[in-house]
Amino acid sequence: MADAPRSTPGREITTGERRRKAWANWSGAVRGIADSLLSPATTDELREIVLDDAARARGIGVVGSGHSYADLVAPAGRTLLDLRHHRGIDTVDPAAMTVTVRAGTTMRELNQELAAAGYALPNQSAIDEQTVAGVVATATHGSSPGLGTLSSHVVAARVLTADGRVRTVTRDDPELDGVRVHLGCLGVVLDLTFTVVPGHRLRKVVHRKPLPEVLADLGAFRDVHFGGFWWYPHTSQAIVWEASPTDEPPTPPPARPGALLSLLCNNSWTPRIAGAAHYAAAVAAGRGGARVLRRDDALLHHLPPPVQGTEYSVPFDRAADAIRALVGEVRRGGLRVSAPVDVRFTAADTGWLSPSRQSPTCHIGVTHPVSAHDPQGWIAPLRAADSVLWEFDGRPHWAKVHFRTGRELASRYPEWDRFQELRRTWDPDGVFLGAHLRRLFEH
Repeated sequence: MADAPRSTPGREITTGERRRKAWANWSGAVRGIADSLLSPATTDELREIVLDDAARARGIGVVGSGHSYADLVAPAGRTLLDLRHHRGIDTVDPAAMTVTVRAGTTMRELNQELAAAGYALPNQSAIDEQTVAGVVATATHGSSPGLGTLSSHVVAARVLTADGRVRTVTRDDPELDGVRVHLGCLGVVLDLTFTVVPGHRLRKVVHRKPLPEVLADLGAFRDVHFGGFWWYPHTSQAIVWEASPTDEPPTPPPARPGALLSLLCNNSWTPRIAGAAHYAAAVAAGRGGARVLRRDDALLHHLPPPVQGTEYSVPFDRAADAIRALVGEVRRGGLRVSAPVDVRFTAADTGWLSPSRQSPTCHIGVTHPVSAHDPQGWIAPLRAADSVLWEFDGRPHWAKVHFRTGRELASRYPEWDRFQELRRTWDPDGVFLGAHLRRLFEH
């Protein structure tokens, strides 16, 4: 009988027949059996795993919070790293207006600690359960036409690469724009330094408006501080929201959506039934009025789980036509979408693999419920949405479902080859490439 494995504090060690570990993302649609799931406590322990021949041969991935719809983690047969012991703020620099935060920290934890210190991030994603490393790796974005993706606010990063080195990349390094959106395949991010702004409140106004009117005046969103809208499929209804800084006193936070409203907005009903449900949901949501909230709280949305989603980033000038095409596909019956379509905006940024690179961008997000009765039912609707939005010079969100090949994606990213060169330099053996990224980068 083999000796029992010795455990290292803060690190889950499993070997032999006890080694294999089931892992799934938050929706349950991406799952697999990993060879092991480890939670090292120190950089030295991380380095030991990264340099281990057996782990390298299997491949290594960082799991984050599991909030990717796409198979970026690709758990099957790999060594997975959980950075739960690498959390918290290291430093806040009031002179430089920056914060350095460990990679395993969630956005919610970071926002709370920054608010307590009197600061805030420049922007906020629609949910805050993700780790900061995951948000940056996938170019997750906020809701401001004046700001790029959250990765654009990174001014420095420390990354443990496949050779065991810790590389520090700052705003003076040309490689920073490659590291900003790294998809997890450059190494293990240890910490990130973001720009911050003084903490403040936003006045958020929500109202209902016919979708044709919203699309006819889409250019108005160029001038909002924060804003976006939801289109309720099988209706002509949109819920428009805007938020801007204010000194007004805070109001009570909105209640989370009740079970009935979540059901109305997260279903796979026929278009006739879904249309009636969505109209009722839009009327209810349109009564939101105005609230004054802490900056990050004002920008959060509530997603009814479990869902799978696709999202395409299209140039702002093509956005209205792209949404009209999506509406047309739904009306023809070719796209069974029964959840509100989320539309938000960002400014152009400089990340080599950012969907907003060099272009003001409209992000169009489509979700579909994941059902135990029909676990593959989300594929056809999301594939249809993918086909429509690709035709408008769209770039898919890296953390969400898409159906594009690496060759197709390379045609949309002028710096694709430059990123490939950086990836091969930092990880020549493809230690951090899972099956999903291997298909994109090596085929």
